[in-house]
This record gives sequence, C-alpha cells and structure tokens, in this order.
Amino acid sequence: MKGLPAAEEKQLIGELTPLAKAAGDLLSVAERHDVDEWVKKLADPTQWPPTDEEAAAAAEPEPNSSAVPGGAPARLVPAAAAVRGALKKAARERTITSWKRLEDQLGSALPRLNNSERVQVLIQVDRATAGDEPLLSSLLAAGDPHFAHQYYRRVVHALGLKAPDDDEDLRDVLEADVERVFTDWRFR
Repeated sequence: MKGLPAAEEKQLIGELTPLAKAAGDLLSVAERHDVDEWVKKLADPTQWPPTDEEAAAAAEPEPNSSAVPGGAPARLVPAAAAVRGALKKAARERTITSWKRLEDQLGSALPRLNNSERVQVLIQVDRATAGDEPLLSSLLAAGDPHFAHQYYRRVVHALGLKAPDDDEDLRDVLEADVERVFTDWRFR
C-alpha cells in the first residue's frame, strides 16, 4: 500500500480487516502475514500522522475555554456527561454501543467530535470510574472494533492503565470487561 496517502491507507486497512477475518483459511500464509502486519500498523498510533482535524485541534486551543483536569477543553464536559449517562444506561441494559448509536441517541447533546476529541471525552467519562472497576468506555470499544484498535488504547493509557498490544488479547480483555460492566451496573 505504498504511495497512498496515510488517511486512505488507514481506511483501506480498516476495511480489509473484517474481510480477511471472514476469508480465514482461504488466505495463504503469506497473505495472512501481510494482513497481520497491516493490522499491527493500523493499531499503532505512532504509525500515522495526525489528521488535519486532529492536528488543528491539538495546535489551536479554543479561545475562552478553560481545560478541566486531564486537559480536556471545558466545552467537552457536557458531552462527557452525556456519554457517561448513555454508557451507564447501556450497561444497565446489558448492551454494547458505537459512536453512531451514541450520536443518534444523544442528538445535540453530543456534538460532532473528531477522534482526538472522542478520546478526550472518554478519558473524562472514565476518570470517575473506580480503580477496581472496568471502564464504561469498554462498552463502546467492544461495539466499535475500529475505535478499539485505534483509540481505546489511548484512553486506557491516559488513565494510567495498561492495554494489551495484541488485538486478539485486547478483544479478550474487552469481552471480560464488558461482562464485568454488565454485572457491576445491573442494579445501579
């Protein structure tokens, strides 16, 4: 995939992943190896330059917006509260979710966010999570594998936790965390 713009390469690898998984044993060993390498590259945020949106957001803090503890702009605080509420509801209903579902569910309470802002929102959502509890954002990561591989690790690391480097291991951890979230929030 050399010679493609980074954003296009990233998108193509993201589209390839479920197709390769579906193909399973139909792929040759060499093809599986290539797919594994692309998936590793996709999961490694250091491999990708920030998008124009992310670079602009990082470079230009909004005027008159104070940061809340953790560095998130104050304008994201209401979005974090809305997302936390939606994730708590999902936990009680024993369902996973995705950004698309959250946007549909929350409407104007959840402004359009770039991926960097989504990470900041989830960091704020899970700052209130007790240290011995699984992250509410695991419900989102489990429902949106692309987000999990690309950005959930950033949330986990920002909170001082560890996430497996291997995507399969991350998927296993997410499944276990989701079940714990369901159990912990069942009667709250």
